[in-house]
Amino acid sequence: MKKLLPYLGRSHDRLNGISYISNPSDSSANVTIEHYLQIVKTEVMTRSYKLVEEYEYTAHSSLVHSLHVPVAKFHFELSPMQVLITENSKSFSHFITNVCTIIGGVFTVAGFVDSILHNTMRLIKKVELGKIF
Repeated sequence: MKKLLPYLGRSHDRLNGISYISNPSDSSANVTIEHYLQIVKTEVMTRSYKLVEEYEYTAHSSLVHSLHVPVAKFHFELSPMQVLITENSKSFSHFITNVCTIIGGVFTVAGFVDSILHNTMRLIKKVELGKIF
């Protein structure tokens, strides 16, 4: 969430800086460009209960060469869904529980590795003594 907060309320223009025609006087510049935009409302509730509302969009573009004039088409679709991001703080006990879980997992894996090595060494000793055919 720390990475998200500085960007809230700012414009995120995904189509900015994208050029589809490099030289307009070129004869191959007669193209049809279609942009499909889906707009989604996003609400962010911060820890200080500040509500930030913004609209985000996803963009997909296609380019087709045409024989006539260049055309730019925009298709807008408003999403019936809404994204709600809530920032919650974790308690210190949650942190301690996660640390204990990681330590327990390390001990479990170390036990598995130790057991495999111990049984392998025992098997090698039996083979050396000739107890296993």
